[in-house]
Amino acid sequence: MLNRQLDSLFSYCEGLSHLGGKVIRGGEIFAKILTKNDDSGRHGVLVPIEAYDLFPELQIADPSQNVTVHFLGVDAIKGEEQTLAYKFYQRYPERRITCLNGNFNDRQHGLRLGIFLRADHVDGSVSYYVDILRERGDSEFHRLCSLLFGDSIPLSEGLFVLQNIDAPTIVFDDALNELLTHFDRIQGQGYIDSLRIGDTGIGYTFESLLGIEENNDRRADFRGIEIKCKQVKETGGHGGKINLFQQAPMWEEKLTALERLHLIGQQDGRGRYSCFSQVTTLANNLGLSLERSAISEQIDLLKESVRFGYWPFAMLEGRLREKHARAVFVKAKVSNVAGRQRFHYNELVYCERPSIQRFTDLVQAKRIVFEFMMSEKEGSGVRNHGYPWRLSGEEFLSELFSLRVKLR
Repeated sequence: MLNRQLDSLFSYCEGLSHLGGKVIRGGEIFAKILTKNDDSGRHGVLVPIEAYDLFPELQIADPSQNVTVHFLGVDAIKGEEQTLAYKFYQRYPERRITCLNGNFNDRQHGLRLGIFLRADHVDGSVSYYVDILRERGDSEFHRLCSLLFGDSIPLSEGLFVLQNIDAPTIVFDDALNELLTHFDRIQGQGYIDSLRIGDTGIGYTFESLLGIEENNDRRADFRGIEIKCKQVKETGGHGGKINLFQQAPMWEEKLTALERLHLIGQQDGRGRYSCFSQVTTLANNLGLSLERSAISEQIDLLKESVRFGYWPFAMLEGRLREKHARAVFVKAKVSNVAGRQRFHYNELVYCERPSIQRFTDLVQAKRIVFEFMMSEKEGSGVRNHGYPWRLSGEEFLSELFSLRVKLR
């Protein structure tokens, strides 16, 4: 029988690893207060986008088809290894974990806390561990919730956290508490008319309701907390690129903007140059690519394999921490009636603790991309819309931050 050690979150995870005969070195833990639609198998446990990267990769070649991958995990209740299933359901679309312990179905003893640990062991191996605690059935329930969520978050169905097992518990300071108070006020208003036409309306409207004036300030939006707003589709899907920050490279040669555009761009039928190009670690049609140099601690910008610019890791880390040391991702349902767009802001996920290692790993995996947005103006000169670094999909957000917790 499992004897949960609750001196710290690490000691609890250490106890789980002993069930598999292993010694833990580190790892990440995903914990969720289960909802009425979560169970052991018929539906399984719904996995939020922010926790996708904790589980084995799903190869979804055709989004119209269901996909399942099986993997092994130690059942903490039984103390033995079981085969689990990680499923993509195309109908909704959503991802769920199934083939779990029967205690995941126990709705008679209050709230249920589902725990999924991916542990790195000292012998170099990686294993999954699964545990389930019931509010009125397991005496350790509230202590473990305190280790995971702290003591300031009201426990409710759907609450989740994903974090490193040796990380400190989330701290609620004045800035975060004030932002949550504003969010609750805005959420309580229901559907709100967009204050701007177009894709930027969802963010502009929310920030306007917070009293934030639009500006080009490089710093975070609200008292050191960056705000990103995204649509929650009625089908349950999420998607689209997310702007992280703007940062031009250090250039190898001192050229004018027009000379540089002629170097990297292409001509149109009128003889003008433009470069609207996404750049990744795979060379694109213009011969542009990125290359991570661990020795030089920089990301190189290449044209036909020749470097013409670069970003030192320290520069990128500074921008990352400047804009995303702390961030909230606000999600809203969208209604379009009679040509009028309206938003209901109804979900907030708080993130912190990004790292340059995570950032460069995402660049290497082509999940963070750099973009050129330049065109030659009539007569002379260049119109430049900036140098954005962008996350290619919201589902990769969790790989940038080591702490993600749903607060609303």
